[in-house]
Amino acid sequence: MASGAKDKWYKYLLLRRYASLRSYVPETRLLDRHNFSKLLSKYVHVIVKPVWGSRGRGIFQVSWLGNHKYIVHYENKKVLVRGRTNTYHYIRRKIGNASYMVQRRITRPTINKRPFDMRVIIQRRTGSPVWVVTGKVIKVAGKGYIVSNNTRSKGTLLRFKSGIKQSSVRHLSASALESHINRVSIRSAKRLSNFFPGHRIYGLDIGIDRKGRIGIIEANLYPARSHFRKLKDKTMYYRITDYKNG
Repeated sequence: MASGAKDKWYKYLLLRRYASLRSYVPETRLLDRHNFSKLLSKYVHVIVKPVWGSRGRGIFQVSWLGNHKYIVHYENKKVLVRGRTNTYHYIRRKIGNASYMVQRRITRPTINKRPFDMRVIIQRRTGSPVWVVTGKVIKVAGKGYIVSNNTRSKGTLLRFKSGIKQSSVRHLSASALESHINRVSIRSAKRLSNFFPGHRIYGLDIGIDRKGRIGIIEANLYPARSHFRKLKDKTMYYRITDYKNG
């Protein structure tokens, strides 16, 4: 289990190949020149990220502007590159021979003009088949960053309903959105548990687009609790810890 547990490509395939989750998992391919070009042509904006990685490290956003111009956004820097082949080689020089994936970018809504997504924790108690969403936190990217990892981008953490009410999708029903996210998250945990028997906790990074459609960015078998510990209200942190110990 150890090797597959941290392999983002393997977990992507497990979720994408499950019919009832397929529509929630953005199209992703292993990075090579052909796949990079194909997904850029199809979606205009893509995310390039490591197969093995965590905490928002090594993630690029590439946007096709037309007229052979591309913007590569890495950390809090943007670089204009001319030509698709040159853009691919620019990224390759940055990442070397590391295994990477290219993924359709979810057009995330914003809070104070900064994009956000969320971390959802799903757990079950020892010996129980019942999965429960024990925590959900909105992660707002820091100024100039695309990644929402709090430590990396010096972003902001918010409780779910509070964050939605402050966001560019405040017109959506936070309760309905939360219920939908919970259903998709529990379905994902059940799917993953078929391949990681005995595992009792999953963390999902989930994005919503500006219409409230849900996208599973990635799944994590060893999610940190630090997001929840940093919130002023520690209720979710204590619940996650209680489930972890039980």
